[in-house]
Parts: sequence; C-alpha cells; structure tokens
Amino acid sequence: MTTRVLVADDERGMRDTLVDILQMAGYSVWAAADGAKALDMAAKQAFDVVVMDVRMPLLTGVEVLTRLGHPPPQVVLITAYALDDELSKARESEVFAVLQKPFAVPFLLQVVAEAAAAA
Repeated sequence: MTTRVLVADDERGMRDTLVDILQMAGYSVWAAADGAKALDMAAKQAFDVVVMDVRMPLLTGVEVLTRLGHPPPQVVLITAYALDDELSKARESEVFAVLQKPFAVPFLLQVVAEAAAAA
C-alpha cells in the first residue's frame, strides 16, 4: 500500500515543490494551503505522514498537530524561523521531526521515509 502524505504550506511555491518531490518519490500526496484546510482534510481521511509549515494562517502547524485525531499521523514540521515556544509545544505533542528551511531534498526524503516506517 502506498504511503499517504498530506503537505500543508501556505506558500504555494513551497507546497507545489514538496508535492512534486514526494510524488516523484512514489508517495500518494494531497495538499492544503493552510492549517484549517489541513485539519479538515485529516478529519476526512487517514494520512500516514503530514509534512507542514509551522507558520500558516488560520491555524499554525503546531495547532494542527495538537488537534489531529488518534492515532495521529507522523508529523514533520518545516520552518524558516526559530520559534522556541512553538517548537516546544510541537515536541510535547510528539512531532516526528522539525526541519529547518532550507533543507536538502535527500534529507527530506529520508525523514519522510522514516516517518512512514514509524506510522
């Protein structure tokens, strides 16, 4: 069965790039433009891995992480900002990994593969 990945990022270029990279790696990928849409999509279907930006409108990546159903998917947060308070909340909510932008594509694929294996 193919791993189902949800990508959530309000920056269209980053979202489209992540979707393309993950699809080329063989994942089934869905995309959301903000945290509220990501949470809505996750409520309607099961995902193995969620890759999402920390800073998004409506709901942040950390807010989405804390509201995901149980069992939650493995969550990989990406950020260009060092938001210590937000990242502390993420770690308390058992985020799988936090990647700092910019990151290398092979590293992203390695982390997603590890998250998928842990799902």
